[in-house]
Amino acid sequence: MAELLVWNLKWVLLPTAVAGVLHMLVVRGGVLSRLAQPIWLSGFGSNKTWRGVLVMTTLAAITLWVQALVTKPNVPVHPALWGAGLGLLYVIAELPNSFIKRRLGIASGGQSARFPWLSAAADKLDSALLGSMVLALWIPGNESEFGFNQSYGFWTVVSVSLAANSGIHALLSWILVALHIKKRF
Repeated sequence: MAELLVWNLKWVLLPTAVAGVLHMLVVRGGVLSRLAQPIWLSGFGSNKTWRGVLVMTTLAAITLWVQALVTKPNVPVHPALWGAGLGLLYVIAELPNSFIKRRLGIASGGQSARFPWLSAAADKLDSALLGSMVLALWIPGNESEFGFNQSYGFWTVVSVSLAANSGIHALLSWILVALHIKKRF
């Protein structure tokens, strides 16, 4: 199971975390502001923009491409394509949560006043949950394509990926708030 955890940290979490932090810096710096148009304002709110789709997809692709130059990639497709897929999946996974929050009257970037802990948990779990489900549907039976030395079942992949990615997402969010790079947890 350690092999799966290390692979997940290296080939899933690292590229999306790097892309996410760089995306925050792009937003704070007003870079590509013409693309900062909401995908669907009434549905997802003002924070889900075309810039986010483009930047997350591109930066995750570049991050994985650079990783592949440094170390042999253990992903079943070209590293840049894997990274682009991760970035896009991350963005797509956040949309249902945003949609539900808009239906509940929670402002873009805000949390539920009544259940702030639930909003915070949903914000940390949304991308990790979809990502872990995609991996759990792909990895079992195809372990050799990912460079694994043993087989992993669906629920093992889901639990390892979900715990690692949501836990590190929460830790990274806390660090970014402490460094005043991010406004809220």
